[in-house]
Amino acid sequence: RYNQATAAGIETKNNGILKLGHERDIADTPWSIFARNDYIFDRFQAFDLRLVLNAGLGYAFIRDDVTTFKGRFGAGTSREFGGPDDEWAPELVLGLDYKRQLTKRQKLTAIVDYYPQIDAFEDFRLITDVSWELLVDEEANLSLKLSVLDLYDSTPNGAKPNDLNYAMLLLWKL
Repeated sequence: RYNQATAAGIETKNNGILKLGHERDIADTPWSIFARNDYIFDRFQAFDLRLVLNAGLGYAFIRDDVTTFKGRFGAGTSREFGGPDDEWAPELVLGLDYKRQLTKRQKLTAIVDYYPQIDAFEDFRLITDVSWELLVDEEANLSLKLSVLDLYDSTPNGAKPNDLNYAMLLLWKL
């Protein structure tokens, strides 16, 4: 995701997030293992780049044709490059994923990830990503997606602790 915005000719937002990861189910159980890394760039934060690496276990509380509700628990580390906290920080990851096929053409998704620092629980990040998707043209596989992404950092080092991104996208899936 990349966001850039201006107001009255002045740049008000310029950030990007690249999320890479893999989750693998453990046989025919509700358990899974995951590994992820995120790259976060934001010109309006106190760092140039944040790198996040984590891995752990997942558990599917509900998994059927209509609803998926999963939890995640793991550990890892993050580092902010080019800022005042330019060192590795060990952290936990606690997450919830909820996906619901509302109708044949509508889907709701909510993902929440909580990253408390292991050696200082009062220092944490909370990422909330909610979206609604509407299939506009089934034959062309074209959808409209409305999404809201909130990035909260309890230690913003002089920057805003919350960064709210919202988008309306036209998706064409191959």
